[in-house]
Amino acid sequence: MRRVHPALWGAALAALAFAAALVAHARAANGALGFPIDDSWIHLTFARTLREHGAFAYFPGGPSTSGSTSPLYTLLLAAGFFVTGNEKLLAIGLGLAAQAIFLAALCFWARERLGSAGWAAAAVLLAGCDGRLAILSVSGMETSLFLACVALAFLAAARASPIACASACGLALWVRPEGAILAGVLAIDAALRAVVRPRDHRFAPGRWLGPIAVFVAIAAVYAAFNLGVGGHPLPGTFAAKTAYYAGSPRAAFLADEAAGLFRTGGWIVLAPCVAFGILREGVALARRRDGRLRAEAGWVIALPLAFLVLLPYAHRFGRYLVPILPAAAILGLAAARDALAWARARRPSAFAALTAAAALALAVPHGVAAARAFGEYRSFCAYHAARHEACGRWLATHTPEDAVVATHDIGAIGFYSRRRIVDIAGLIDPEVVPHLHRPDYTEFLVGELTRRGVTHLAVLRNWLEVTGVEPLFLADPAPEILEVYPWIPGRTHLVPEAATALEQLAARRLASGDAAGALTAIERSLAIDPKNARGQLLEGKVHASAGRLADAEAAYRRALALLPEAPDARFALATVLAATGRRDEALAIVTALRREGRSVPRLEELYRALGGV
Repeated sequence: MRRVHPALWGAALAALAFAAALVAHARAANGALGFPIDDSWIHLTFARTLREHGAFAYFPGGPSTSGSTSPLYTLLLAAGFFVTGNEKLLAIGLGLAAQAIFLAALCFWARERLGSAGWAAAAVLLAGCDGRLAILSVSGMETSLFLACVALAFLAAARASPIACASACGLALWVRPEGAILAGVLAIDAALRAVVRPRDHRFAPGRWLGPIAVFVAIAAVYAAFNLGVGGHPLPGTFAAKTAYYAGSPRAAFLADEAAGLFRTGGWIVLAPCVAFGILREGVALARRRDGRLRAEAGWVIALPLAFLVLLPYAHRFGRYLVPILPAAAILGLAAARDALAWARARRPSAFAALTAAAALALAVPHGVAAARAFGEYRSFCAYHAARHEACGRWLATHTPEDAVVATHDIGAIGFYSRRRIVDIAGLIDPEVVPHLHRPDYTEFLVGELTRRGVTHLAVLRNWLEVTGVEPLFLADPAPEILEVYPWIPGRTHLVPEAATALEQLAARRLASGDAAGALTAIERSLAIDPKNARGQLLEGKVHASAGRLADAEAAYRRALALLPEAPDARFALATVLAATGRRDEALAIVTALRREGRSVPRLEELYRALGGV
């Protein structure tokens, strides 16, 4: 290993300490370790089942499935379960170890490309102290492991070590399917170098055979593994996520997510330099000149382009796209370095001031963004602890061991409940995938849940709305409502996605004072699904807001015909009865709600107004 300047190691250690500090801060604020992404528990559930039962399945006795996007990461977690049973300590520790490897490899990679320890240290600080990369390294996800493979592959390419480069690309593929894109970018760059520099033996075509064989062998084992456990050469998550997000607007993806990577921290300042670096490599290629950073430019372009075509979604913290940031840092800083050198040649006296101004322009917004990461990490960990973790633990305590739970967020719910899971988002149940975002989705689910013996539903209301039965469990309702319902065929009712979307539109319009617009939206919703008790209740509220009390009463009674025990509909009906002079009927309803211990806003106020004592 080549000797590295202490400034580089200092930058790497500072970045690693930043990630560790996020964990310490969230632990102190929330009272426990946590994860900011529910998918973290998916890997852990696969790993625990593999450790305890020797099967790559989501629950003991379940079918083998390729529902883990990252087989290598899951295998490492499974090995870690031999050392500790603390899932959070294990996943965060593995993430920090991978982050350390990534930062070390980035030190050498940046030093090779930028030519000085100072500029390389700047690249390490830009990437390593980016709040998103730091959060993801302690999120229980595979991102830092993928970044380590990417950095090792680029380092090997920079040192013209094709076997090492192919091996790193192969490992990257085992961590995420995007490893195939990385291999393609580096292979194309090597081929172009062979054309531009035919006399350089390091890029002779004969040297490609060994690396190609290495990568193909690793990729073949990867494909065989996925075929064996899931029946497809790629993880099942690939099909599920492309089906779910394929309809997302491409223009919004480019503007908000791809370009959005560079609208925070020091990237705001560096973005023009990154663009110039890409342009410079393009011009060199057009002129058939060798490009020193062509591979980095290709990676920065290719990864977002692949997601634009296949999966226009970057996920929380931009985790699908952030692997381009280290290459972007090197590209941008190389352009900035050359611009400063040009300025120095013309204005030597101003060079120091220009350099200091550029450093401050990068450091100040980057520091501000890094400071915000503490609050983001803490709040998202608390969000999942209050919902998904709490739901999983409730199911473990309040349902029989043979219960079967259907849910779209299978991570923490599956891990902590230890119940059989039916995945209605299709990550581990691929038969769901063809129906995602289709008009027949809820109809398909009704048959599938009954066929699979489901006993409970655990769903976020904005993802799948359920009526017809009262929830058994309600997690912290702000900002999103996660509930557990009993699955009773013929009674538990699933609201179609289109009806829910119109219902939510009606609620927003009503909240803004647009009663007419709200009525139009809720009537359209109920035309799609008249069995939606919550929609009938909302229609009653719309009528009540406009003073149409008879129409409101009729809507409330329709809601109660669908869900007789609904406390909100009963209370709403009581308010109408009271307003129309039927105080005794209203008092009877309010008294019953109090006796049942129902938590309804303004219940006590109405009870006293009706003469209750």
